[in-house]
Amino acid sequence: MTKAAGEDELWGEFLKEFEKQNAPHEPSADERARAAVRRRRRWPWFALIACLLAAGGGAYGLGYPHPARSTARAVKPAAPAESVPKTARPAVVSAAVTPAQAFPAAVGGYARVADIGDASCTGAGSVRPTLAGMITRSHGCAGLDFALYKDSSKNEYSLAVFTMKDPADAMAIVTALGENATDCQAAVPLPPANSGLRALPPSSGLVQSFASSGHLVVVGMAQWSDGHSSNYEQLEQQLSPLLETVAKQAEKYDQN
Repeated sequence: MTKAAGEDELWGEFLKEFEKQNAPHEPSADERARAAVRRRRRWPWFALIACLLAAGGGAYGLGYPHPARSTARAVKPAAPAESVPKTARPAVVSAAVTPAQAFPAAVGGYARVADIGDASCTGAGSVRPTLAGMITRSHGCAGLDFALYKDSSKNEYSLAVFTMKDPADAMAIVTALGENATDCQAAVPLPPANSGLRALPPSSGLVQSFASSGHLVVVGMAQWSDGHSSNYEQLEQQLSPLLETVAKQAEKYDQN
């Protein structure tokens, strides 16, 4: 073998090795199986945030659920409340909407089983730190109302109505909540003993939706009676008319 032939063979072997090392990797059966296991272990996007249970006050307990899916509805985008300096505009003082004004005893197939009002909108048993911070940095909140409804299947619907002193803050807060809609920031009422409802564990599935009208921030949450985590679109559809009715009802008493 001549020197030139030997060099050609070495060059050919180098090219083969180069192509082998840079060829697309074809995973083995074992690698594919491990990848499939990893995919199955991934949490769905709507179950990433776990809210811890918190003790509440008032006529019945308040707690934080484990939200499973959330939707947000706002008229138009707005800057988060914490980015709006207090000196930007004068605060508009508004008396808080009361639970009796905000929550009808019955709405279609939904029946109210409990309601409560709180003069403080930032209590640790009512809201989590992110929402408390937005309210603190706003022009103020006149009051907070909670209600718990049930339907004929004993599914649970929680409503929270915040009366902000400045309507611009209400819109900003709803927008900010919607941008982080899987993060549970408002507590849910725990069912009274005579309601026939279960106190669902924090791992239960939940949908969440928001609305803003005038000075009001309305948060609606819904859970299946047994807390199962599926059929979220149906649960959203069942929450929607109740949320809209409460928002419209409360708006009648909003002092614009």
